[in-house]
Amino acid sequence: MKKNWKVLTATAAMVVIVAVAVVLINFRPNEQSAAPQPEPDNGMVAGKLGFPVSKLNIGEGGTKTAADGKTPIGYSGTCDSAVQAAANYTPVLADVNLKTWETQRATLNSLAVPGPWLDTVLLPGDSVTDVVAQGTELKTFAGGWMEQTDVKAGGMHRMVSCEPKKSAVVQVFFGALGTSDTLPQGYFGTRTMELTWKGDWKISNVVTGVNDADLVSRLKDKGPSGGLGGTPSGNIPPLDESIVARYFKDLRREGWAEYANATR
Repeated sequence: MKKNWKVLTATAAMVVIVAVAVVLINFRPNEQSAAPQPEPDNGMVAGKLGFPVSKLNIGEGGTKTAADGKTPIGYSGTCDSAVQAAANYTPVLADVNLKTWETQRATLNSLAVPGPWLDTVLLPGDSVTDVVAQGTELKTFAGGWMEQTDVKAGGMHRMVSCEPKKSAVVQVFFGALGTSDTLPQGYFGTRTMELTWKGDWKISNVVTGVNDADLVSRLKDKGPSGGLGGTPSGNIPPLDESIVARYFKDLRREGWAEYANATR
């Protein structure tokens, strides 16, 4: 009987781990198809990847920091500041670290205009921390990370719409690492958010794939995203022309621009 209970317990733990993995993977972009050859530069852009390079920096634009001690807040309300806020808010929306989740959760709540989108964004972090609290060990990397964004690795933005000190819709292209069976797996994705001015830029909606049709209808497209394929290397590769051509294969490039301090 004791052996049977051990088997049942081990089986239940495995089911929980698989369920958590499914939640996290569903929030990652899908794999991309094989990379085509880069298209020639049309000569209309200044950046080496074929996009204009803005004067706006990731990590700047705010006058103070949120409760997590690192996320810039306190913006001026201009459209430029909305573009910076979107970049700075992206890690709060996408990161999952088992050791710092409660702080991140509190920070996101402080940046949010509550709505159905918020529960969906919080679901991955809440799910994995609940599982760990029940005694199940989950695979992490570099000190508790399960999903770790690097906005500079993608380093691009597209302003969909903006009225200063009213509202803005901004898309941010970022790089990230996620857990895998071996080394962390790199990928690129787009986070689309609606910002509303309430004395500062607050997140009022996010494209999550769940009940987001109204926000999606305002976009040219959801933006580039997808896994890198191949064997995980533990790193996010530098964005180059071949990766850009692959991710933008069937998407519009109009409106996208690089942040000034993007990693290239």
